Amino acid sequence: TSNAIGSSGSIFIVQDGTGGRTASFESAYKFPGGTAPTLSTSANAVDRLDFIVRAADNVHCVVTLDVK
Repeated sequence: TSNAIGSSGSIFIVQDGTGGRTASFESAYKFPGGTAPTLSTSANAVDRLDFIVRAADNVHCVVTLDVK
């Protein structure tokens, strides 16, 4: 993501046909409740991460799981 304050966008995280892939997030990514979500691992699953950069080390994120 761009680290310009106020930048925002969406990142689509797509599992391949096998599934089971995982992701990790650096400490700048902040999630509701302070814990990064467990992403969908089913084959071909699609999760969407929406973000806005509050500061270079503070990116507010919300994840919508298993979008169909």
